[in-house]
Amino acid sequence: MFIESHPEYAAAKWARHLDVSLSGYYSWKDRKEQRQKEVDEFKKMIKTIFQESKGTYGVDRICGELRKRGKTASYHRVKRFMDDMGLHSIHKRRRQRSLTDSRRARGDEYVNLVKDLEITEPFQVVSSDISYIRTMKGFEYLCTVKDIASGIVLAESMAEHMNSDLVLATIKKALNRWHLPAGTIFHSDRGSQVRQEVA
Repeated sequence: MFIESHPEYAAAKWARHLDVSLSGYYSWKDRKEQRQKEVDEFKKMIKTIFQESKGTYGVDRICGELRKRGKTASYHRVKRFMDDMGLHSIHKRRRQRSLTDSRRARGDEYVNLVKDLEITEPFQVVSSDISYIRTMKGFEYLCTVKDIASGIVLAESMAEHMNSDLVLATIKKALNRWHLPAGTIFHSDRGSQVRQEVA
């Protein structure tokens, strides 16, 4: 707005000149300041959770923790704010090493259906992730199922124990809620929770 970008002029003068009510201008300004305050508080909460995790939480985990604390957490919004603040999880690098070791130990028993696959459509490939979050009762495990193409979390479940039942329950939620089409590929890190029953 012109008034906002030219503070050297009286707001009332420019409000009359531009045919904008002074009350309308100040109402707009108050709403803008309130939105910015909410954004700043939200980003501060993201940073606090990230620091509490000692840099191990990625976008999915932080979304889960925000929801546990009563906040609406969009994957893309949290990711954008984390990128803005330069917050990048170290968990991905650690997990990649452990996955490499586990895959080497298992050999080529499981075929990677998404290797070199160009993912362009929603529900073409969905993936699961299990993370631990701190609650009032201690630590619980959060399982999420996410659409790879859009990054949208399709379903999530929490449990005190990390096992195949947790993964299966989350997959069933995603199936019932989104009616995933036939041919959807379910991709995971092929950990023991998935290999027990899901794979």
